[in-house]
Amino acid sequence: MKAINLCFIAMTLFLTTLAQSSLVNAKQPDKASVLKHMDNVAQWQLANPSHKKLWVWEQGTFYTGLMAYYKLHPQQKYLDAMLDMGNSLEWKLKPHPYLADNFVIAQTYIDLYELDPKPVYIDKARYQMDMEFYKRPNKIDLRWDQPHNWDWWSWADSLFMAPPAFAQMSKATGDAKYLDRMDVLWKATYKYLYDKDEDLFFRDDSWFERRTINNKKDFWSRGNGWVVGGLVKVLEAMPKDDSRRAFYEDVLKRMSTSLIKLQSPEGYWYASLLDKDVVNVKETSGTAFFAYALAWGINNGLLDEEKFAPHVFKAWEMLVSAIEKDGKLGYVQPVGVGPDKVKREDTEPYGPGAFLLAGSEVYRLLKQ
Repeated sequence: MKAINLCFIAMTLFLTTLAQSSLVNAKQPDKASVLKHMDNVAQWQLANPSHKKLWVWEQGTFYTGLMAYYKLHPQQKYLDAMLDMGNSLEWKLKPHPYLADNFVIAQTYIDLYELDPKPVYIDKARYQMDMEFYKRPNKIDLRWDQPHNWDWWSWADSLFMAPPAFAQMSKATGDAKYLDRMDVLWKATYKYLYDKDEDLFFRDDSWFERRTINNKKDFWSRGNGWVVGGLVKVLEAMPKDDSRRAFYEDVLKRMSTSLIKLQSPEGYWYASLLDKDVVNVKETSGTAFFAYALAWGINNGLLDEEKFAPHVFKAWEMLVSAIEKDGKLGYVQPVGVGPDKVKREDTEPYGPGAFLLAGSEVYRLLKQ
């Protein structure tokens, strides 16, 4: 029995060393190739729009990525695409005053306003955001099985959908109330869904007691990707001297430290983060959000480059391998609420959006 245990330990150490070696040897891309891949993915998505209306969260996530790419590498065609989107929607949000999903598209509206401060870009989004301050019932209730569950930020995904828009609105208008409200709601969700043992978020409270086939806690990759992606965008909009900033930076650092331990040797993250046996296939949307957050953390001095950069480059290498010759990004897990199967041909607008966010920070991380 002792010999068997020693063999098991030796094999575990060997596999760990092999995985670490794979990451250390991750090929660092060059800046020109990063831009080329970003352009191909952006063009494919614009040429192959989803049938869903442009104000839904799937589409809104793509436009946040397109804006990140535009800021990195300005091209008139992409600015025109974002302006055409806003004009076609008359700068409205999908009607529902409290649903977090509906505020994703507002992130791009506000970005456009910061480029060219025309009130029409944000007036309707601000009107709908203001309804948050008159919410009834007004007591925060994050239980998933109660009738107002969609009115609060009661699921992990919501932390990408609404908080960045609230933080951006304060930055754009100079009115601190939006950032203040964001802080209250974000911390309530953190307190409720964050697992301090694993430094990860449950998707919602219905996942608290669920266990995988190997009896591990079930943390959804893209769900946590939504969290760190949104966290980065909140930090970008939050004033540098805000006393609350340290809290959000600390969450990003803790989650990032946890995430690099869970990355596969191939560079992707398993759909169920702690258990590769649930769905062991490359998945690009969660991986892209993680690459985005890790690269941003390095670029902004929160994460150690030597430690974290190999994980970013390995993730980018995997993401690029999922792009078809025509620019279609595959292996994007379909719309869902937890770990699920994904195929090469699967794509959704939020996948390219996350890819463009990742690319924008990978590019900045490169020295040449």
